[in-house]
Amino acid sequence: MELRQLRYFVETAHRRSITKAASALHIVQPALTAQIKALEEELGTRLLERSARGVSLTESGEAVLRDATAILRAVDQLKRRHATTPCSGRAVKIGIPNGMTRTFAGQLLERARQEGRFEVELIEGMSGHLLEWLKSGRLDISVLFASQPLRQLHISKLTTDVIDLVGPSGALHDTQPVEFRDLGRYPLILPTAKHGLTRLIHAQARLAGVELQQHATLDSIAEIKHLVSQGVGYTLLAPMVYQPEKDQGLLSAAPLCNPTLTRDLVTATRRAHEDDDIAQARALVHDICGCRQGIAGIRS
Repeated sequence: MELRQLRYFVETAHRRSITKAASALHIVQPALTAQIKALEEELGTRLLERSARGVSLTESGEAVLRDATAILRAVDQLKRRHATTPCSGRAVKIGIPNGMTRTFAGQLLERARQEGRFEVELIEGMSGHLLEWLKSGRLDISVLFASQPLRQLHISKLTTDVIDLVGPSGALHDTQPVEFRDLGRYPLILPTAKHGLTRLIHAQARLAGVELQQHATLDSIAEIKHLVSQGVGYTLLAPMVYQPEKDQGLLSAAPLCNPTLTRDLVTATRRAHEDDDIAQARALVHDICGCRQGIAGIRS
């Protein structure tokens, strides 16, 4: 059992909503659900009842909520009374692909503050630029797409993204998948070719013999989402990128099928430059995503 699981459960219990709790914790919903499920399995009892209106506590959940709240309060008091580890005074520079900063930033910054050993500086950019900045030393850690050549880097898988078709509100539905071969019917607004996602989309389209209708290209994921919300076109994005706008009713989305479109995300550092602060910051990124992948050096 982990303190993280207790924190996630308490936040969800107080908000009575997986969606609201995930937003407050700055994590993706699948990661939150997985951690609560793991807690339920370890305790051998159901803590939450799910429904269309949100979640409610079971009788066991009520009892666990009281104990978990007391435990977390005691841990916070212990830290305040006895924490003596000084901050290193350095900022660990972490590169995040365009559109993902909102998902990670809040909790990563808060968790780094709680750890008290280092500060975090987040730098957002296109995946190709992040790789260049990491190799040049401008970044200490970067979240990258595994489809890129990651030679001589120390990498660890973070998660696998499923890429969905995204449109204006009401245009698409979660339960109505879109065949990949039908993508040519949709006017697409995509990032420029410098962005790894666009290269992946075009490569898959060539394999499937699909001629895409590329309506426009932009470097700004935020602007792409805005244009899609205004009905200018459609785009292809991972849920962690479009979910906030979907929750607000600005966007809709549908999964792709035959085939699905996926990409692996990894964290990467330069082999000879990973000190304790960088290692701990990297562990926080994985922790926030709910991932516990082993770190392994890969040469490609």
